[in-house]
Amino acid sequence: MAFPFSSGFSQGLRAGVLVAAVCSFTSTSQATLLIPVSGTSAAGRPVAFTAGLTFSGDELVISLANVSPVESNAAADVLSSFYFDIRRGTARPPLVLKEAGGFVFRVRAGQPDQPEHYTPQTFVNEAGRTSDLVAHARGDGTWLFREMDPDQAPFLGFGIGTVGNSGLAPNSFNPHIVGPPGNQMINFAIYAGIDIDPVGVLDGTHLVRREIEFRFTGAAGYRESDVVDLYTFGMGTGPDSRITISLPEPGGLALAGIGVLGFSLAVARRRPR
Repeated sequence: MAFPFSSGFSQGLRAGVLVAAVCSFTSTSQATLLIPVSGTSAAGRPVAFTAGLTFSGDELVISLANVSPVESNAAADVLSSFYFDIRRGTARPPLVLKEAGGFVFRVRAGQPDQPEHYTPQTFVNEAGRTSDLVAHARGDGTWLFREMDPDQAPFLGFGIGTVGNSGLAPNSFNPHIVGPPGNQMINFAIYAGIDIDPVGVLDGTHLVRREIEFRFTGAAGYRESDVVDLYTFGMGTGPDSRITISLPEPGGLALAGIGVLGFSLAVARRRPR
């Protein structure tokens, strides 16, 4: 399933929510909650991301995309985590991450991006196949899903990420996704661009081009209106910077909320539900 991407982001920090009809192969339509956000990374470069959440029966699909207007050349420019919450009263769905896929490339300074296919801890020089990006075991280095402590920053119930996010302890992802030696905590983050010229720790890493799609089970009985209007996008390692946004209730197109970039996390207050 593919999601439409928003365009025309400003370089100033903005956030919006859009509920859009998405065609399906059955007579039942699906609604996608599309969250676009943009700002400036810790490297001083404009960044833009989208998260699309679609509910269908027992399944939740989340599509994360890096749609930045410039190439992701620094670690702080890549999308490496996403925190969200789904709640009805005090209940949350028993989500289980079943699949995650995207196109993996090895990025090198001064060299073309090299497409590779990844299955847990194995790389093959091959283009055209999506890689398995679920962290099944320690050492996979890919994306881990966790139920979070909503009483701790970033005050959300669920998170997916491929870096340690040590600044958010106890809501971090260590040690489950520790990868192979070297550049281990930035592999499989999402980058923007076609043939980037990475610098610093990003040079030589394996990254995912533009988008990852995550499929969860356990969402039966929940819908877009149960998604809490608070989201955090993490960039780089640690992470280097974060955007936390609070949005109005789903329904139509709205622009609102303020996020903060940088090492200090400013959390927008959630409205009671």
